[in-house]
Parts: sequence; structure tokens; C-alpha cells
Amino acid sequence: MNDDFRSRVIMPILLPIAVLAAIAGFVGAVAAILLFNTKSGALMLAAVAAAGILFTVSLASSQDKLDPARRGVVVFAAALPLVVGALLSAGVIPGIDDDDRMINVEPLFVIPEAAPVIGSVNSQDFCLYDDADECQTTDSWEVVPDPEEEMLSFVYQNDEAGVPHNVVITTLDGDRDDPARGDEEFVNSEIITGIATDYYVSEELTWDDLPEDWYFYCAIHPNMNGWGTVLEGEEA
Repeated sequence: MNDDFRSRVIMPILLPIAVLAAIAGFVGAVAAILLFNTKSGALMLAAVAAAGILFTVSLASSQDKLDPARRGVVVFAAALPLVVGALLSAGVIPGIDDDDRMINVEPLFVIPEAAPVIGSVNSQDFCLYDDADECQTTDSWEVVPDPEEEMLSFVYQNDEAGVPHNVVITTLDGDRDDPARGDEEFVNSEIITGIATDYYVSEELTWDDLPEDWYFYCAIHPNMNGWGTVLEGEEA
């Protein structure tokens, strides 16, 4: 194979393929680092990556032929985002707690269709959705656990626009006819401002860990409350 054939036939084919492969690898690596990082780390990496790409493109486009020094600058600018992202992900750069890492992956989780659902349309009562997807106010919540979800989990749908709500579950003081909040707290979900949906999953509790009857309320509006129980077997 002579040099003329290689330069006129082989290189015009291989070079674009190599460039595309390099671009795909770079984008994939940056995307992975963004997903498996903290929000602050992801923002920092995105800014560095954008600056590196702009600098690389402007430098390369202004030169007909790069000398070794400029070629080194191009490689450094392209590699810098990956190096910074790798150091952030590994925790070498301080300021990233292990508990916060991978926080950006959470939106990728799919809410199970069978997860118990409770909601609100006002600041007086919780409500449960019927077959017509209308939320009927209630002071009782008979939970049918998701058989595919081992840990305690539920969906809270806040349909009151602009108003914050959450769900807190405690022991029941009193009885079903006169429920009151007990001393032991099991669940305190994130406060969300409607209209919004929150999927709560406990890292420690299953539905079996709750007492037979329990109390639930909204931390922002304690008058929104009621008693709950878990249905199993034939009851469900």
C-alpha cells in the first residue's frame, strides 16, 4: 500500500471516524461524570467543560497547522474537564460529602405504578384519588404496599398550587375515632410546593415496621391529619 493511496483513500475515511469516536467518548465521559456527581460539582464541571471546548475550537480554527506547543495546549484544554470531574467524583477535591454524591441521579428513578398514593387539594384535609383520578378528602389512609418495593414508600401528590405540604407519620395516640399524634416518628417526607409530586422511599423502614394503626399529618398544616393502617392479604 503506497503513501499516495493511504493519503487519498484511507485517511479521508479513517480520520472522520476517529474524530467522531473521540467526540462520542468525550461526551459520554462528561455525561457520566455529571450524573455521578454533586450538583455543585456538576455545575463546576459544566462550566470548565464549556470553557475548554470553546477555547479548543477557537484555537484550532485559527491555526492552519498546530505546532507541538499549541497541540499540547489543545490536549490540555480537552482533558481538563475530565480530570476535574474525576477528582471531584473521587473526592480528591474537598467539599463533596459522601452522602450527597450521586444526588443528580435521583430524577432518573421511575416511580412504581403500584406505590401507595396520597394527595392534597387544599390546606384542610388530605385526599385519596378515586378511579376518575379525583382526590376525595379523607381522614383515614388504608395503605396497600407495593409488592415490588421492599422498603416503606409512597407517592405524595401536592395539587394545591403555590402551597407547601408534606407527610409525617408517627405513632397513634388515641384511637381511630379521636386520633392524635404520638411521640415516635417514622416518616417525615420532603416539603414540596404544589403543584408537584414527591416519591418517598425509606432507607430503613418497611410497612411492617409500623404499628397496626398510626397517625399522619402535614408538618406545615397540622390540621391536615388522620389515621392510617396497612392492608395485607385478603384485606387488600
